[in-house]
Amino acid sequence: MAPRQKKFKFNVIRFLGFVVLPLISGALLGVLGAYIFYNRAIADIESECLSEVNIEYGHEITLDCFFTEIPPNTDFITSVDKIDTGMLASYDIAIDCGGHVVHSILNVIDCTGPTANPVPVEMYAGKAPEPKTLVKDVFDLTDVHCTYNNGEPDLTKGGNFDIGVRLTDTNGNFSVIDVPFYIKQDVTAPVISGVHDIDVMVGSESVSYRDGVTVTDDFAENPTLEIDNSQVDLAHVGDYPLTYTATDDVGNMSTVTVKIHVIPIANAEVSSAVTQAYVDEAYRMAREINAKILDDDDTDVEKAMKIFYWVHKNISFILSTPEYGNWAVAAINTFTKRYSSCYGTWSVCKAMLDVEGIENICVIRERKNSWDNIHYWALVKLNGEWYHCDAQKYFNDYTPKGYFCFMMTDKEIINAPTNHNFAKDKYPDRSTTSVQNYINVYRGTINSNFPYKD
Repeated sequence: MAPRQKKFKFNVIRFLGFVVLPLISGALLGVLGAYIFYNRAIADIESECLSEVNIEYGHEITLDCFFTEIPPNTDFITSVDKIDTGMLASYDIAIDCGGHVVHSILNVIDCTGPTANPVPVEMYAGKAPEPKTLVKDVFDLTDVHCTYNNGEPDLTKGGNFDIGVRLTDTNGNFSVIDVPFYIKQDVTAPVISGVHDIDVMVGSESVSYRDGVTVTDDFAENPTLEIDNSQVDLAHVGDYPLTYTATDDVGNMSTVTVKIHVIPIANAEVSSAVTQAYVDEAYRMAREINAKILDDDDTDVEKAMKIFYWVHKNISFILSTPEYGNWAVAAINTFTKRYSSCYGTWSVCKAMLDVEGIENICVIRERKNSWDNIHYWALVKLNGEWYHCDAQKYFNDYTPKGYFCFMMTDKEIINAPTNHNFAKDKYPDRSTTSVQNYINVYRGTINSNFPYKD
């Protein structure tokens, strides 16, 4: 007889204890482990990401700016390619690190000093040059200010020096460039040339003390020239000292003293036979020429035109004449030699106008700068008003040969060739009515429709 089989009886308690609970425990442990691993990964990412980053002005923005070590699958969320690093500012940067988002503050800063190359200097002892002239090829992304690093140097002694020039940008960054200096001692005074004794008629309003005088120096480009005429008395006949003093940039000085001979003229309180003889001869020569060029029925306007036209055509220009103080002597020389400076040109016009009884006054250029030359022309009273007239030859690319100034208003003479600036308050009121449409200086003629006054 076969043995009796034992029936299997399912035990729930045992199933839960030996199967289900271990599975649940394992799952929970897996979840816990995954959680711990995830937190550690996040902590690693957070620790590798810098919370605040400074980059140099103009620097490219890249991931390695924000991490000590870039995590896998990392990319910018913020569109960093749209950030202008040429502007100093701060930005919040969002970054995706494999699904985890981190944030960092990006500061665009400037912490680099300017760069430049020195410009070596060789100069005479004197005042220090402007610091900005001592460097070249200056580079920085902002404006740069140049100063001496240790204050303005003393360059009054000769020798070789390195002098620091400090370059400071807008953000306070700076660099110092050492500039080599070779300082030479300047002990030579300027040279004054062209000075001479001057004859001037008593009662003259002004004298061309600077005419023909030049100053040169072995280093200074524009040495100063001062003229002391404090002892000159143009109202009284006599001899007076006139002192010229030239000074260079470092104070070397030279002095020359000449004599101003204030001489009498015919209409002065004190007469002189010699001076009157000059005047008489100048007028005699003027009458001789006027007799050839003027007609008896000419108006004063026509006479003046013919006079200035003749002088313009027949007197050549040179830089100087033998006499700048006595108009009669200058006129005689000019009539005889047929060449002169503007002073001689004016003097013959004066003589020719005087003998025709036409009122005229000498006008002298107002010198704005020490290097301006003196220039003379005439104010002539024509048609009842004063007009500017200048027979001097002036022609260039804009003014053809044969041009001269006749019966011009102030506005017209100022716009004419060469410099006709003058002290307006020293002369009688001038006409403001233009008559240039009735004048042909190239032919020396006056239009028959000239608007003469009654």
